[in-house]
Amino acid sequence: MEGLAALIYLGCYADAQNPLGLKTVELDTATGEMRITSEHRVSNAIYQAVSPDGKTLYSCTGDGLASFQLAADGSIAERTDEIALGKCVCHVAAMQDGKHVVFADYTGGFAGSVEVSGGRFANPVLHRHEGCGPNLPRQSHAHCHQALPMPDGKSYCVVDLGLDEVVMYPEGRVFKTSPVGAGPRHLAFHPNGRLAFLASELGNLVSSLSWSDKDGFRLIASLPTREHPDPSDITASDSTNLAAAIRLSPDMKRVIVSNRGENSLAAYDFDETTGQIKFKERTKLEGSWPRDFIFVDETLVLVAMERSGEILSLRYNSMTGAFTRLSALRGLNRPVSLLHISRKAR
Repeated sequence: MEGLAALIYLGCYADAQNPLGLKTVELDTATGEMRITSEHRVSNAIYQAVSPDGKTLYSCTGDGLASFQLAADGSIAERTDEIALGKCVCHVAAMQDGKHVVFADYTGGFAGSVEVSGGRFANPVLHRHEGCGPNLPRQSHAHCHQALPMPDGKSYCVVDLGLDEVVMYPEGRVFKTSPVGAGPRHLAFHPNGRLAFLASELGNLVSSLSWSDKDGFRLIASLPTREHPDPSDITASDSTNLAAAIRLSPDMKRVIVSNRGENSLAAYDFDETTGQIKFKERTKLEGSWPRDFIFVDETLVLVAMERSGEILSLRYNSMTGAFTRLSALRGLNRPVSLLHISRKAR
């Protein structure tokens, strides 16, 4: 590889023919070329997180979580521990105290926290959600899709696609999302702690929210993520088009959403003072079903294309909000999650 090398953690679904769901990928930051450097036996490694000290990698395993010791260069050294928690653990995040991880279980409809020490799991605390939403069959029961630390670093929130809710723990404080039936999927906080952005999977919406401890979450504005939304019903679910991941650009001035089916990245400008959002640019992607994407640096982006089995590397133009293809890593079994940590931060 010609440029600087970046190490990427890649999570994939697993099956009998493809049991190695967790992989490390070396990325050439100049050319966007990638190669797999290690593979590890993990079933359905849907999401990953790294401990605040950079020494432990946590991965979903389908029915729970696994932890891995990381070497000084960021490579995965050895498996440390694992814990069974539910039916489909789809998201994990590390709390800032380094003493807990939080998780969400999509199928079981619950979320919770687990104590961690030296990569070892202990004393899980579970919070089960009950009820249903109006957008059937996808909202027939609770579907916890994300567990995310709050700006205070002490509490965390759970995004429930099935109930149109964001619930804050450990208090159990419930905030209803709008419109009903839109199916909230993932939330991203702005570093100022006063703004958050929400991707709603079923309604194909991106929303800006205000946050305060006193008032909780308050909707500011929503815009469609698809190029041609259905004007008759903004919450009409369509299994061929589903919003997926949401990220802030490195300069924290733009919010970007991936759209499965339409196979695009949609970029939106926002006003940091008012929280109002405005559509900026849409980039159609080669391949199928962009599930997750990450910024590796200010201009380099990776996208996991689940159905076409590839990772795309793209160059981001911060002026226009557009993305240009660089390279691709193909032949993967349902890649769905991407994670990068700076080696300087370790």
